[in-house]
Amino acid sequence: MKTKEYMKKLFYPESLAYIGATSRRVWNIMGVIERGYKGDIYLVSEKDEEILGMKCYKSISELPDKIDLAVIAITKSKVKPIIKQCIEKKFYTLHIFSAGLGEYDEPGIELEHEIHEMLKNSDTRAIGPNCMGVYSTGGRISYHPNFSKKICESGCLAFVSHSGDLTSRYVTDCNNYGINFSVAASIGNTISLKFSDFIDYFSSDEKTDIISGYFEGFSQFREFEGRDLLKVLKENKKPTLILRGGVTEKGAKTASSHTGSISSNSKIWNSVVAQTGIINVATFEELMDSTIAFYYCKGLYPKVNSLILITWSGGTASLGVDRIINLGVDIPEIQDPARSEMQSMISIGSVANPLDLPWIGHEEKYPEICKIAIKEPYVGGVIIEAFAPRDFDDHHMLHHNNIMKIANYTREEGKPFLMSLPHIRGAQREKYKDILIKDKIPVFPSVERAARAFSNMYKYKSKYS
Repeated sequence: MKTKEYMKKLFYPESLAYIGATSRRVWNIMGVIERGYKGDIYLVSEKDEEILGMKCYKSISELPDKIDLAVIAITKSKVKPIIKQCIEKKFYTLHIFSAGLGEYDEPGIELEHEIHEMLKNSDTRAIGPNCMGVYSTGGRISYHPNFSKKICESGCLAFVSHSGDLTSRYVTDCNNYGINFSVAASIGNTISLKFSDFIDYFSSDEKTDIISGYFEGFSQFREFEGRDLLKVLKENKKPTLILRGGVTEKGAKTASSHTGSISSNSKIWNSVVAQTGIINVATFEELMDSTIAFYYCKGLYPKVNSLILITWSGGTASLGVDRIINLGVDIPEIQDPARSEMQSMISIGSVANPLDLPWIGHEEKYPEICKIAIKEPYVGGVIIEAFAPRDFDDHHMLHHNNIMKIANYTREEGKPFLMSLPHIRGAQREKYKDILIKDKIPVFPSVERAARAFSNMYKYKSKYS
């Protein structure tokens, strides 16, 4: 069976088995049954007769053959014989949740090599060990019960990660910003299915428009994994955001003790970035910001590496310009005749760029002034900074409606619109953020973070223009 067919079994299983199920750890089972999973579920437990109202079997031998996905959550001393039984029962895919193997000590490394050989010479594939598992909205499965239950059929995000906790954090934060997933996977020590296999699958998945990942290094269990990853990244044309761990010497050692991966040399990684269309992000925050920008600005990637910054304060404007320029993004002065036309419509402030427009945010002329600048061909996109209101009253709604007009004017010109909403008035900020996200406005906590996301969109557009 081809690797992509194994991926379908992993993300869209018609039968599931939980080996090592226990009433003390039901969250992964709840992540399935609460989604209305349609397939067959089998629980194998040495101690429990019943979990969540479902019968428990005592051994794998009692289960049918050819189960699509089996989750193995047992002590490492029992992992090898359990996997052998799964292979004999011709289970298609395994999620080896069990930890303490190759990332832990030398005997663990030896055990991983033995399991790798077993899987390599079988018709079974696996993720892990030491991983949280999979999240598939269409497959109605999730290792975490609190992930969004919304099924995404098109325009979705797909994610693959060597880290389980980072996967949970990323999916949760994306859900909080209204971002819908096709699938996500925490793949741990990758003794069988590799990082490149997932990128390859995502690149041809019709539901997935954007790919992201957290990469700690090449698996020691595939000699040519670097070559394979380069090949699939070259062939992939979808926006792909990769956060790499293990960049420093200390970080590389941490990555090795985390997943047992061989950290990629920076020169090799930089060569991969240069030869492919991936966007290499430096921090988790940049990964989140860029994901938000690409998700809400689909088809509006900037053709020009320049921004209009719209503010209400000279100090805010000055600081914003410094940070944008430091990112290598231009803030072009608005030229005549547009500048003179805009100037005639204000009595204080500035329209040179930044557009410093105090006290008129609720007036009809506010979006019309901005529209003149937005239409200029040397402008690549727009960032507007605003603050969450104290009260969601009529005065605020006038301002919000004007922001929406500016956003629509920007999109009509085929340019991205981004919003800086600083973390002030916490509860109000979160409420206003949710309103903006519902209106498909990408929201960031600062001008600098919005501009960095814009820069990454421009880099992607430049590689494929």
